[in-house]
Amino acid sequence: MMKNTMKKLIMIAAGAVLMQYAQAQTIDRSKEPAPGPAPVLSIKDPVIYKLPNGITLLVVEDHRLPKVTATYNIDAGPVTEGEKAGVLSLMGDMLNEGTKTMPKADFDEAVDKIGANVSLSWSGGYASALTRYFGNAFKLMGQALKEPAFTQESFDKLKSQDITGLKSQAKNAKAISARVTNALSFGRNHPDGEFETEESIQKLTLQDVKDFYAKYITPSRGYLTITGDIKATDAKALVTEVLGSWTGPKLSLENIPDTPNPGKTEIDLVDVPNAVQSEIHVVNLINLRMSDPDYFPALIANYILGGGAQARLFMNLREKHGFTYGAYSSLPAARIQSLFDASASVRNAKTDSAVTQFLAEVNRIRTEKVTDEELANAKALYAGSFARGLEDPARTATFASNILINKLPADFYRTYLQKINAVTVDDVRRVAQKYINYDHMRVIIVGSQAQILPGLQTTGLPINFFDKYASPVTAPAAGK
Repeated sequence: MMKNTMKKLIMIAAGAVLMQYAQAQTIDRSKEPAPGPAPVLSIKDPVIYKLPNGITLLVVEDHRLPKVTATYNIDAGPVTEGEKAGVLSLMGDMLNEGTKTMPKADFDEAVDKIGANVSLSWSGGYASALTRYFGNAFKLMGQALKEPAFTQESFDKLKSQDITGLKSQAKNAKAISARVTNALSFGRNHPDGEFETEESIQKLTLQDVKDFYAKYITPSRGYLTITGDIKATDAKALVTEVLGSWTGPKLSLENIPDTPNPGKTEIDLVDVPNAVQSEIHVVNLINLRMSDPDYFPALIANYILGGGAQARLFMNLREKHGFTYGAYSSLPAARIQSLFDASASVRNAKTDSAVTQFLAEVNRIRTEKVTDEELANAKALYAGSFARGLEDPARTATFASNILINKLPADFYRTYLQKINAVTVDDVRRVAQKYINYDHMRVIIVGSQAQILPGLQTTGLPINFFDKYASPVTAPAAGK
């Protein structure tokens, strides 16, 4: 009987092996297996409290490590500084210069003594420490927010440092390019287009810093995320103790009108005679929100065009032509206008050729369908990046605050992979045509005019000339 049973078991096992072998012979291994459906992700919601003074507290418990982190963000939106350009950054720096009861040296020593990390900026604060010391670290952050010292000595020191920094960048083509790209695109009176200068910093006073602090450092529109080894109820109790009685003005977002793109694609040239490379930015203004149906197709379209080392711009300008070490693009979503930007640092001798290739790739993604392989690779990148991000518990709180700030659907991140997976080649071409404006772009170039102008004149594009602060200048005489 035992022998008969063993024979049956052996025959069953052999049959199973033969079946697997037969199935294996029918698989076409020259083709990748078809991907399964994108899953609906199970993302744990943070515990959310709303304090009476306007702070929204989001808590994500994670007890795997004995550490807690707090990030306070004031959602003030873009702020126009006008004649006070640079004051917000300076005010943020001064929040790290001690409090009314603790000079900077004592404050820094108190932070170091508990092995914590505490920092402040004009948009909020940050505190991180081991669980046993987190309460003390958070109280230090709260004290710095509510009771900054704002001494004349610190103001004079930081103001001098800012001016020195500006002087050191006076001939830096990359720094000049960053400044003029935003200024020319948005306009110098726009919060994203204005910039600080030595003159604007020189004019600032300590009272200016205090005035902007009083207006913008407030619990209104404040989002405080706490993640780590702490119970939600304990986090709420700590925040209520430290910030619950804090008051301040009610913030409202500025009404910022849209800026038009140029009537026709143009070159805007800034002369930096000492530049050994040209800084090229091919840009146009866009209106894209995270809540728009176009958001996910735009992510994919941008990756295919210039999102990394396998993207078209990189493969063209670096791998094929050797013009640059890297070429990239960005197509960001924001609550107000943002900037599509394709950029690279290019050898002077190849500036005109690089501009031609930039525009060719911009036109190609608008007029030709991307390949199935490009689409699949882009989707895989975003799926992998998103999945890796979920390993960080703080990401959950970020998701929740993004949903609140941007008025997104509650399942926005749970269905993220499904929305990525649903993007088609037609979607990519459609959003490229909508947001990448081939006929109304600025090609902003900062470089040695004497070396690059003759080549640029062969492109047939109109050329405008500007100084290092985005002010128009007279075109050079013919032959110069």
